[in-house]
This record gives sequence, C-alpha cells and structure tokens, in this order.
Amino acid sequence: MTQVPDLARPDSVRSASGDAAVTLNDVSVFYGEVVGLSKVTLALTPGITGIVGPNGSGKTTLMRALTGLLAPLEGAVSVLGGNPFTDARIRDRISLVPAGDSFFQNLSARKNLEVAFLAKGKSRAQARELGNRALELSRLTADGDRRYGTLSRGTRQRVKLGLALAADSDLVLFDEPFLGVDPPNRKSLRETMIQMGSAGRTVVVSSHILHEVESLTDKVGVLAHGRLLGFGRIEALLRELRDRHPHRVNIHTSDPRKLGAALLTLSEIQEIKVTGDTTLEFITEGPDLTYKALPGLIVGTGIVVQKVETMDNTLEAVFKHVTAVGTRRL
Repeated sequence: MTQVPDLARPDSVRSASGDAAVTLNDVSVFYGEVVGLSKVTLALTPGITGIVGPNGSGKTTLMRALTGLLAPLEGAVSVLGGNPFTDARIRDRISLVPAGDSFFQNLSARKNLEVAFLAKGKSRAQARELGNRALELSRLTADGDRRYGTLSRGTRQRVKLGLALAADSDLVLFDEPFLGVDPPNRKSLRETMIQMGSAGRTVVVSSHILHEVESLTDKVGVLAHGRLLGFGRIEALLRELRDRHPHRVNIHTSDPRKLGAALLTLSEIQEIKVTGDTTLEFITEGPDLTYKALPGLIVGTGIVVQKVETMDNTLEAVFKHVTAVGTRRL
C-alpha cells in the first residue's frame, strides 16, 4: 500500500547546498525575440514566498523554469539540489497548481486525479489511492464523481490543490491561485498554503492580487518585464525606497489647516492637501527626516492629533514604486 504522508509533517526540503531549496543564477528565458526572464538571480528557502507582478511580467515563465517545463537559455536553475529540466526524480518532488485548467472537462474529478498520478509514474492501484487521498485532503470526497467541467472555479482550484497535497511535494508552486475564487474558498486555500509553509515545505505563490500575497507572507519578489526588480522582506524593501521616492502620510487632527501651515516650514514636504474637516494628507521627499521632525512640530502648534497613517508601507506601495522605474533595479 502506498504511504501518503500527512500534510503537517515536515519533510527534508532543503537542498544539499544549504538552506536554499531553490536557486536561480542569472536565469534568462526568451520566446523568440520576446524576453520571458532576464538575468534573474534569487534563492528561495522553505516557507512561503510571494512573486508579484503585472500580467506579462514573467511570473508564469518563472514557474515553468522551476518545474522543469522549460530550460533557460542562460544561467542555471537548481531545485532541491538538482536540475528539474533533466532530473525526473527532482520533478517528482515538485507540484504546480496552474492558473488555467489542465484537467479533462468530461472526466470526473476523481478520474482526473488518477490520470495525473498515472502520468507521474504511479501504478493504477497507487493512482486510485492517491486520487482518493487528494479528494479527502481538499474536502471534496462528496464531489469526486462529478464531471470536472461542471465544477465551480473555486472547486476546480481545490481539486488541483488536492493533487499537490496528496503528492506530498517538497516544492509547491501556485500560479495566480486566487483568480475567480469566491471568499470561502479563498480563505480555505490561504489556510492550506500557510499550513504547508509552516510544515517546512517551500511554497511559491505568484499573483497580481497584492493583498492576498501580503496576507500570506512578507517575503516577496517583484517582477516586471522579465526582470526581478526587488526581492526580500516587504519592510526592508520599503526602507530602501523611503528616501528615493515621495511618501504619503495621512493625519487625523483637530485643526488640519493649522497643522498644514506648520508643515510648510519643513523643506522636504512636497505637497499638502486638506482632505476633510479632521484629515490632512501630505507628501514628503524625505520620510525619515519628516518623521523625526513631526512630533516636535505637533507639540509646538498645540494641535490635538488622533492618528498618523503612513500610506506607503504596504506591498501595494512596493509594487507601484518598483514597477514605475521600469527595468532599473532597486
């Protein structure tokens, strides 16, 4: 009988070369004259990593390179200590949950899963057992005999997720997993991803839905035009950006006009706008200097301030800033 391990059991997912389960070194991929990836270098460790970027930025190309579906024209890809393009044993330890449908529409969810496991080299008995296990893990046993084409988008995502879970893969790749998925299924999908990352697996989530990625992890890479424009913790990326890009701040105060006049004395303030009876927004070109000066300035005016909000301390802000500079790296 095939032993199907429990999701929460940490496996050995680290490569022989160290903590990084995945490394890319100056990887470039071209589709004719079109750039898919351009000199991408990064290392991914166990846990969840988000890859964000607009449509056409290279996210799906990156996924294909990691799964061994394509070989880079330049550079090297190492996954779990081997080359996924040439080593079938490495590919067997990788699962991809693709953005599009890859199952047969007229077959049941159960039969599709069995076919998928047969394609991975399992025997018929193993494929049946793993298919049933996949339905159990994705809580779809009751829907297992329904035709795949009749299932909702969220349920289809759960079928694909079940395949990845039952395969007990060390590297799991989710390509735009939240597209068209309703809120209950998004919540379930997010919880499963977090559980997989906590179990020691390497989970990569590519998406242009930034708040979903931010709810999963603070470790992100930003892709645009095939180039990796930034990679690391969101807070670290923001620290690098603060003194190079204008920063928006919103203040809730008893007298926004008086505070606005006081802010004009700071040379780094670029723009001030009263947005309501008790709110003020300003843009500063020197965030760190402004934040140091702000408490003393408020005390000096005698104005009551209820709240200060920094508007650009989010993944949305990182994404906006780095894609705005095009191909220039952080």
